[in-house]
Amino acid sequence: MFNDRDLGVLGGGALGAILCLMLPWSFAAKVTVAVILLVISMALAFARFGADRLTLEQYAKRQLVFRFQPRRYSYFRKGETPKHSTVPVSHASSKPMLGPVSFRIDHAGLYWLMTVWLAVIGAYVVYWAQYLDGMKDAAFWIQQTFK
Repeated sequence: MFNDRDLGVLGGGALGAILCLMLPWSFAAKVTVAVILLVISMALAFARFGADRLTLEQYAKRQLVFRFQPRRYSYFRKGETPKHSTVPVSHASSKPMLGPVSFRIDHAGLYWLMTVWLAVIGAYVVYWAQYLDGMKDAAFWIQQTFK
């Protein structure tokens, strides 16, 4: 289902999100940055490019190698000189071929990812309520809502 690269990207995104939740910003800013970081890491982990469905790193490496390697082909056989002919030559279009992007969400089994994400949110809410005076903030906002 996953390879080590996908799990590494997802784990790195989750760790980055946890670290974002400990920054000295407002609660809304912390959660927004953490969610954006998780979404970016999930999109990067599930993205597959080109006709071969390669990861971003493999696709970029192939594109760079192809762009910078010297061409090792010739249109003529060795020792043969080109002859001028009157037959018109058709040229193919030089537009680069870009394959579809696939996020493989149907194969991913997102249930356990949502479970981990909800556990991270729950752990932070407990930390916020216990150590960051979150109960006072929650009480303030509830009072303001019901006035």
